[in-house]
Amino acid sequence: MRKGYRTVMFIGFVLFGILINVQLRSTLASNPNADTSAKEYAIELEKERNEGKRLMEQLAVKEAELEQLWQNLGTNSNNQEINELLRKRDFEYLRAGLTTVSGRGIVITMEDAPAKGELDVNEYIIHDGNINDVLEALKENGAQAISINGERVVFNTKPVCAGPTIIVNENRYPPPYVIEAIGDPDVLYDAIETLPQVAFMRLTDIRIQTEKKEEIIINRYRTYSSTESQLKGIEVIEK
Repeated sequence: MRKGYRTVMFIGFVLFGILINVQLRSTLASNPNADTSAKEYAIELEKERNEGKRLMEQLAVKEAELEQLWQNLGTNSNNQEINELLRKRDFEYLRAGLTTVSGRGIVITMEDAPAKGELDVNEYIIHDGNINDVLEALKENGAQAISINGERVVFNTKPVCAGPTIIVNENRYPPPYVIEAIGDPDVLYDAIETLPQVAFMRLTDIRIQTEKKEEIIINRYRTYSSTESQLKGIEVIEK
């Protein structure tokens, strides 16, 4: 258990380090007239990105060690109360999207229209409402797990528009948008292919492809983001 305590503490320190890295964003924004040159900012930004990658790699190792400790606790324990608590933990992790899952399902690929016509330009672009309509249809038809561009959809995931991109779980993604859903492939496929909103998008040449898959792997929801994704959008330019 002492080793497990050290692992938990290490994870806490790594997360703290990631948060410190993210402070760079507010520092740059709050000091537009600072004397530091753009080249120095670029060097500092690259250092933060490299440090973030290193911390994420270490965090992944420590998470694996912590998970192994939990498994060992259940394997080596004859205590029924402990084993019951571990089963409840696994079930709640599954419900919360904190466990990687696999199974049959469908993959939906959505892309903006290749060309614009006589309608308003916004009619040819995928918006957050379009994606949320698809998500709702999947949930209503029994999808057990969903992801968007690799981001696990959990109870509070609600994609929002950010210019020509969308933000999912605080991370920004451009099209195409790839939605994976685990569930009955036939039911989910029919639900999307008969969805009125999908039919309307196709009328404006927005491309939507739906495929049935025998095996889909949907990664767990991560309670933290990499420094790279947090710093996405920061650019250092010469005046």
